[in-house]
Amino acid sequence: MTTTSSTAENLRPNRVTLARVAEEAGVSVATASKVINGRGGVGAETRRTIEDIADRLGYVSIGERERPVRGTREPLIEVIVDSLRSPYTLALLSGAVAGADIAETAIVVRSLSAVDRQTPLKWAQRLARGGRIGVIEVTSEFSAERERALRTVGLPVVLVDPLEVPRMSLVSVGATNWAGGLDATRHLIELGHTDIAYIGGPAGSACDVARTHGYLAAMQQAGLHPDLSEVIHGPFTFEQGLSAGLEVLSRPVPPTAVFAASDVTAMGVMEAARTRGLSVPQQLSIVGFDNTLLAHTSSPRLTTVHQPVEEIGQTAVETILKLARGELLPSKRVELATHLIVRDSTDVPARRPGSAPAP
Repeated sequence: MTTTSSTAENLRPNRVTLARVAEEAGVSVATASKVINGRGGVGAETRRTIEDIADRLGYVSIGERERPVRGTREPLIEVIVDSLRSPYTLALLSGAVAGADIAETAIVVRSLSAVDRQTPLKWAQRLARGGRIGVIEVTSEFSAERERALRTVGLPVVLVDPLEVPRMSLVSVGATNWAGGLDATRHLIELGHTDIAYIGGPAGSACDVARTHGYLAAMQQAGLHPDLSEVIHGPFTFEQGLSAGLEVLSRPVPPTAVFAASDVTAMGVMEAARTRGLSVPQQLSIVGFDNTLLAHTSSPRLTTVHQPVEEIGQTAVETILKLARGELLPSKRVELATHLIVRDSTDVPARRPGSAPAP
C-alpha cells in the first residue's frame, strides 16, 4: 500500500522547535537561542526559565540532532531487543550489522528492560544528544509514550515484527506471516495429516494472529475445523514449546502433527515428543517457523517456514537511514516473502491402532 502525502508527513518526527520553547518562555527566539547555545547577555532568572522549559518539552537543538549525520562523528542506530537468547534476534542483528556496515554507520544494542526503567522523554533526549539517528525496536510492545518522546526529539523509529498491530503513524518491517502459516499447514495436510495442533506465540501479537489465521485458513480449505480455544499461546521459547507439547500430546486423541510458531518452540515440542516416547517424524510430524540455525542443526532437521530474518534486519536499517535523511517512504509497512523448506521432521502420518489403512 502506498502512503498519501498526508500519511507520509505523519511518518516524520514532530520535534519540538526553538520557537516553541521561546513562546512558552515569553521571550524572543534570539534570546532562547542565546541560552541554548551557552551565550551571554541573558539574565540568570530568564536563563533558568528557558532551560527548565526546554528540558520539560524535551527540546534538542538542530546542532545536537544533526551532528552525527552531517559531521565527522559516526552515526549510530539504537536497536532495542527483548532478549539476546533468541536465535531469531541474533539472526536479525546479523542482518542489521551488515546493513550498517554498507551504510558506514553503526548500531548500539540495548535491552527493552533497560529502556523501560527510564523516563521516555529523558531516554529520547539522551539518544538524540548521544549521536543516534533513529531507533529500531524488535518484537516488542511499542508504547505510545516512547513514540511521543522520539517524535519530540526528532528521531524516527522502525518496528520489526511488533507484538501489536502498528499504529498508522509508525513504520514497520516483517514477513508474510499469514502466508507462512498457510504453507506450513497445507504441507502437513498434503502429507495426509488431519489432526494438526498449532502451538502459537504470544496471544494477540500481530505475527501470531497472522500465523494462526493462515493455519485456520488451510484447515478450513481442507474441510477441517479445529477448535481455536485449544490453541496454546506463549512466548517464543524452548520451555514454552516443551510445556505446550507435553500438554497437546497428553490429550485423549493426540495430534499426529504440530505446527509451532517458531523454530525454538518447535525444538521444545520435539523434546516433548521424545519424553512421550514418540519418534519424529514417524509418529509425530513437526513444522517450525523462522528457519534459524536451529532448523539446520536439529535432529531430525526441522521442516520450517523460512522468513528472511537477516534481510529484515538490513531492511530496517535502510529504512531508518531514509527517514533520518527526510526521505518519504512508498509504504509504512514492508513485508518480505516467506517460503516453506521441507527437511526431515515431517512425514505421512502413522496408522493408528484400529484405523482404516490409507487409500
